[in-house]
Amino acid sequence: MRPALSVLTIILIASSICCDAAAKDIESYISEARALADGRDYAAARALMEEAAAAFPQSPDALAYLGLYTGMSAGGAGDYMEAGRLAMSSFEILDRAVSLGPDNPLTWLFRGIMGVNVPEFMGRLDAGISDLSRAVEMLDGSGPGASPETLVTALSNLAAGFAKTKNAEGEQKALEKIMRIAPGSEAAAGAQKRLEALSDAPATGSAGLGFLAPAQEDSPAIASLKESISKNPADSGRILDLGKAWFEKGNYEKARQAFRRYTEIDHENAEAYKFLYMAVGGLAGKGYDRTIYDDTNYRSGLAFEAMAALDRAVNLAPGDMELRLMRGISGIEFPFFLGKHDQGVADLEIVASGAAVADTLRARALYYLGVAKQREAMRYWVKVAVDHPESGAAAMVYGAMRPETSVFDPEKHEKPFVKIDFVLGFEDELPPQTAVWVENGNGEYVATVYASGFAGFVKEKQVTLPLWAASSGFEGVDAVTTASIDVGHYVYLWDLRDFRGEKVKKGKYTVKVETCYWPSMKYQMVEAVVAVGGKGEKNRVEEGNFIPFLEVGYYAGK
Repeated sequence: MRPALSVLTIILIASSICCDAAAKDIESYISEARALADGRDYAAARALMEEAAAAFPQSPDALAYLGLYTGMSAGGAGDYMEAGRLAMSSFEILDRAVSLGPDNPLTWLFRGIMGVNVPEFMGRLDAGISDLSRAVEMLDGSGPGASPETLVTALSNLAAGFAKTKNAEGEQKALEKIMRIAPGSEAAAGAQKRLEALSDAPATGSAGLGFLAPAQEDSPAIASLKESISKNPADSGRILDLGKAWFEKGNYEKARQAFRRYTEIDHENAEAYKFLYMAVGGLAGKGYDRTIYDDTNYRSGLAFEAMAALDRAVNLAPGDMELRLMRGISGIEFPFFLGKHDQGVADLEIVASGAAVADTLRARALYYLGVAKQREAMRYWVKVAVDHPESGAAAMVYGAMRPETSVFDPEKHEKPFVKIDFVLGFEDELPPQTAVWVENGNGEYVATVYASGFAGFVKEKQVTLPLWAASSGFEGVDAVTTASIDVGHYVYLWDLRDFRGEKVKKGKYTVKVETCYWPSMKYQMVEAVVAVGGKGEKNRVEEGNFIPFLEVGYYAGK
């Protein structure tokens, strides 16, 4: 008879089994994931940390590294939608990491790194700077995770964040600290180079005097102001007058430069910041154009600059109800990623309830408070569609959002043509990016009929519509790229010409409509075949909630 196992033996066996099942500890996971990330295999590093997070669900380190590598893998995503999804997922994971480990500097560091490195239109820059500042404070000592290398990483990213916000003083302090704690290192050399560049910047400031360059629109009054300013570049009064003159002529870029220069000289004039806001708003009002190809963040940068100017104006003149109203409307109407909705509501309520407010201002404030409530309601509906897409509530959302259709009269248009009739049935924070194009029977690209402003102008730099991008190669899109359409019923006519302007042959063609929403990342592509030639026919496809139907029809000539 075999002797009974001792309690100690049982414990040792159980421990062995447990350890074998766990396979490795969290440090092993992190070490392996770092090696993969060092080799730029961020997807594999993310997958490994997903395994670690499942094994150690309460580990802030596991979630911190998972969030970081999820965000870093967004850069290698095949298309913009996937990149956006990964970036948003990264922040959700990092938020949980911070919640689980508020005393862990890595959670703040990694969320800060993501915040200052994602595109500015995601609205994470200020929060990223705050996170990095917190991480620097925690790492600049002997606490857990503190090391010169990690501190340098935090400071380098903090300097980059300050550079994006044009905070030269903050950037300089971060760079100088890198040089103090890591002398002789590659990071210190880079910091030194950047400090030299900052010191070599023109003394006139970021705006400079470019607005004094000759222009065709120069009137005698403007020419006189320019001449006076060139003799005395610090004459703020004339600079302000010149900015106003440019603004009146509709040259918003020149006006913007002049108002920028003025505010560098005088930081206390609310009127100047108000005019700067309006000049930047004038630039934004022009819509998308080829400028966006050179700088994909151009328009989001305008939004941030305009709101910063308006914030400064209100801070300088808090009792000015017209400024309050302007900021309130902007907070509601500007893109969601500025995070100014609640501030906008507060401003509008101040105007609406003010004792000595003009009736016209009060009425507008009340109107935009109603708009704000509509926006808030829409956000609840979008959340239903995103979080519970198969629910009955989501079906009610789609039904409520779906617009009415209008009647098309083909007799008002010169034949032959193909009518492309469809509905965009969903509304998000921003109008979706949408493309309508045609392929022949062999699946070869023929022509683009419509492309939304951002997608059409930015082309391959940030593809929101991967199927259209792959098919078209962006051939012939400039002529049909225009303002982004939103929820509604649309009819487009294809004139039976390809992207070269040549008439197509008889045969079957496929019309495709692709749309992508932000920030929900909702997406759909629908297609329908139409025969060109003969007496004419129609084909209707009904599927999905974002493009509920697409109808194409050939209308023959006489």
